[in-house]
Amino acid sequence: MLRVENLNKFFNRNQVLFDINFEINKGVFLSILGPSGCGKTTLLRCIAGLEEVQSGKIFINGRDVTNFHPSNRNIAMVFQTYALYPHMTVKDNITIGLRIKKVPKNEIEQKLSKVVDFLKIGDILNKYPSQISGGQRQRVAIARALVKEPDIFLFDEPLSNLDALLREKAREEIKKILIELNATAVFVTHDQVEAMTLSDFIIVMDRGRIMQFGTPEEIYNNPQNFFTASFVGSPQINYYNCKVLDQKIIIENDLEIQKIDNLREGNYILAIRPEKILLEETKDSIKITGKTLFYDNLGSYFLINVLVNNVIFKVINKEKIERNQELNLYLPIKDIFVFTEDGKRVK
Repeated sequence: MLRVENLNKFFNRNQVLFDINFEINKGVFLSILGPSGCGKTTLLRCIAGLEEVQSGKIFINGRDVTNFHPSNRNIAMVFQTYALYPHMTVKDNITIGLRIKKVPKNEIEQKLSKVVDFLKIGDILNKYPSQISGGQRQRVAIARALVKEPDIFLFDEPLSNLDALLREKAREEIKKILIELNATAVFVTHDQVEAMTLSDFIIVMDRGRIMQFGTPEEIYNNPQNFFTASFVGSPQINYYNCKVLDQKIIIENDLEIQKIDNLREGNYILAIRPEKILLEETKDSIKITGKTLFYDNLGSYFLINVLVNNVIFKVINKEKIERNQELNLYLPIKDIFVFTEDGKRVK
């Protein structure tokens, strides 16, 4: 459905996308996730035809569209700002693309009626963007995309202007709409919650490169590099510089723990997610003992900060634990990620 091969992009002499390769099938929701400046919006704009690529290919439905004008790619884009025309009514905003293409009036009305019924926005058709809410403006932007009946929907951080409650509702709405349509979508976001909850697949990007491509479960449970492990996950993963020496692991030059099998001497980054650290003994785990510093009440759970030989471990627990309590922590070896100093996963 969508295939990108060996794509490279430069702004003047500055390369911003490096050898991008991925493929998704029809009906797949793909999120491109990464920090500001990582190249995710640039990649989306390349797919849309809004940016020229210096090398590589883009295929949509088997057609090489690399050099096609955006209007010939049969894509629809929903922008961060929704890009609604303030002087036009909702109805005119939705149908402007069809009118520009000189689609017959009766066909426009049929498509409009279908989309309006689907999104339940019939009561605002004669209003202007300034007269409707943020959530309604988002629906109008989606309606404008839907009437085009595109092969692919492209979303450029469409939820970032909404408050937290409205964002959650809008997220559910977008997912419901796209599932019902069996639509293919590429969704750019810096918000890992959006990516994890919406996506069939996620691309994690950093500095113009794909760090990992996989399902949300693969990205979270099997990160292939330190960047992915540290960027995806809330609370953030615990991670420490460590040294393997004389059958021991020395963490941050302060804490010694038993050596993990098949780990050669050298410098590494050791990481474990807060929810994987246990307070009860379990088989094949590393025991450490510390004292509680403080806790964060996060509603459904408490994030306990435990000091072990000047090293802080963040642990998730259903009940709060007061300060200065001695606590045994158990780190299951199977849940510990080990990375090289340059961030590559050690299997």
